Amino acid sequence: MKRNGFVFIETIIAIVVLTSSLLLIYSSFTHLYESEKTRVYYDDVAFIYRTHYLRDEIASLNIMPIIRELENNNDKYFQVIGMDTKDLFINNENEGNFLNKLMEALEVKQMIILKNNKIDNLKKCNSKCSLDKECPEYEDCNYLYLTLDEEFIDYLKTIYVEDPSSYVLGVSYESCQNEHCQNFYSWVSV
Repeated sequence: MKRNGFVFIETIIAIVVLTSSLLLIYSSFTHLYESEKTRVYYDDVAFIYRTHYLRDEIASLNIMPIIRELENNNDKYFQVIGMDTKDLFINNENEGNFLNKLMEALEVKQMIILKNNKIDNLKKCNSKCSLDKECPEYEDCNYLYLTLDEEFIDYLKTIYVEDPSSYVLGVSYESCQNEHCQNFYSWVSV
């Protein structure tokens, strides 16, 4: 009695099982790799400490006018702080110069102060919002995507804080070593 057909079917079944096992292992590995990559670049301890230090220095330079402006204006819930901070400290140019030097020393790329209860609106924002196409659910998408990096906005969408009355300082760092630059992201409550 010949069993050639049975061996062939067994071989095909073994190949299918082995292939599906390898595909499952590969997909698990790529998911773990992406999660680890995100964990390294989002909320790294060294950059959280930098952000705490930066927040304390900005608070010592009197950041309260920015917070009051956000509190008094219901339509505006964020303040983007770029590398030129002279507009934040109109009355005292020395403070603006000091903050510029501090941001340069800490390798700050971009900063934003957000009302915490409005982060859900930010999560509705997507990169398809542009100057050509208005986004009815969130009118400031255009401004954010023109002002901030898309990766930084994606990071800001991951922030969750229980206290809706507080403010969040989100910071994007661009750390360059050996001509290889990488962005790191961190946030603290203000």
